Amino acid sequence: MSIYETMPMPLRYIDSVEQKQHILLLFEDPDYARLIEFRFIKNGLASGETCLYVTSEDSASIVVQFLSYGIPLHYFQTGKLRVIQVREVCGGKDEIMQNCKKDISRILDGLIPPYRIVGRIVPNISTTDGMSVQMEIEKKAHSGFDDFGGSVMCTFDISKIEKSRKKAWLEGLRSSHHVVIHAPKFGQGGVFCTC
Repeated sequence: MSIYETMPMPLRYIDSVEQKQHILLLFEDPDYARLIEFRFIKNGLASGETCLYVTSEDSASIVVQFLSYGIPLHYFQTGKLRVIQVREVCGGKDEIMQNCKKDISRILDGLIPPYRIVGRIVPNISTTDGMSVQMEIEKKAHSGFDDFGGSVMCTFDISKIEKSRKKAWLEGLRSSHHVVIHAPKFGQGGVFCTC
């Protein structure tokens, strides 16, 4: 048995992505998710793609984590890899959507295909308003995905999804992506095509 065959399925899938995909990453272990996300980015950089990592975390700490993962500094210096920090917005659905539209414009501004984007546009998905906005954005992005110039990996910590409609949210997310990676714990998980 080769090393590749013993590698967890989510990582094997990430290594096989060649054409643009709208990928849903559902996780429970943030460290395992980070490994999957960073590998997706590293593979994109190796293929000459521009990569964006969208996060609500401190962007400087994410850059340090990328460097620790083995991503060379020159990718940041040349603009081939950017970390974009989005901020949580207080307020209702309209305020959240308005802020997200601004962030989407900022993210896509000047982005040249081919590219890979990892992250999520709504930082707080533990509220009905936050999750509703995220679902609306996911559906719109998926319906117009042919116009995108690259792959997008949308990341969701399952424990943070708004609980009263969690089952419906998860089904909506699955139907708004080409592929679902379920990565509950390190070394576990599967990959499911929603086609």
